Order: sequence, then structure tokens, then C-alpha cells
Amino acid sequence: MSKKMIASCVLALSVGCATAAVSPERSAATGGAIRAAEEMGAAKVPEAALYLQLAKEQEAQAMKLLNNGEKKRGEVLLMRAQSDAEVALAMAREPSVKADAQQALERLKSLEEQAGQGK
Repeated sequence: MSKKMIASCVLALSVGCATAAVSPERSAATGGAIRAAEEMGAAKVPEAALYLQLAKEQEAQAMKLLNNGEKKRGEVLLMRAQSDAEVALAMAREPSVKADAQQALERLKSLEEQAGQGK
């Protein structure tokens, strides 16, 4: 084999290993958390939008690091991205959870009034 052929094989193998080094579950979990936050409307809640943007930027930076063979740093950044996406998701859910709690409280007050009138 020629030196060029060997060098090409080594390069191809090293690039393939660098991108496959991170666990598929970590990458999928990060992407899933970002999609969940987007679907819940995090982009429309100012505080949540900030965390969502951070998560997206961190995910992109992590992929660059992984492609450059920096597995540890890339994986840590993927974990941070997932955490920020989960914070964005929680913040996006907060208004609807508060509304549900308020409705439950009003329903309870209504039932208490009805019970008090029935005595």
C-alpha cells in the first residue's frame, strides 16, 4: 500500500471514531430535551427562551468538540445543554401549571361555598 492510502485510511478511521465516541443516548437525550422545550413554547417565555438558546448553542459547540476528538469536553457540554433545555422546559410549563392550580383553587372555593349553603 502506498503512504497516501495508509494516511487516508488512518484519517477516515480517526474521524469516524471521534464522532462515534459520544454515547448515542447522550446525544439523543440532549436533542430530545431541546425539542421538548421548543414544543412546550419555551421560545415564547422570556426566561425560558434564554435557557433554550443556551442549550442550542451548547449542543452545537459540543458537536464541534466531538468532531475534533475532544470527547470529554464535548460530552460535558452535551450534559450542560440537556440541563439548560430541561430548565427551559420547566420554565415554559410554569404558566400553565400556575393556571391549573388557580383553577383548582377556584373550584375548591366554589365547592366549599356550595357545601356551606347546604347546611
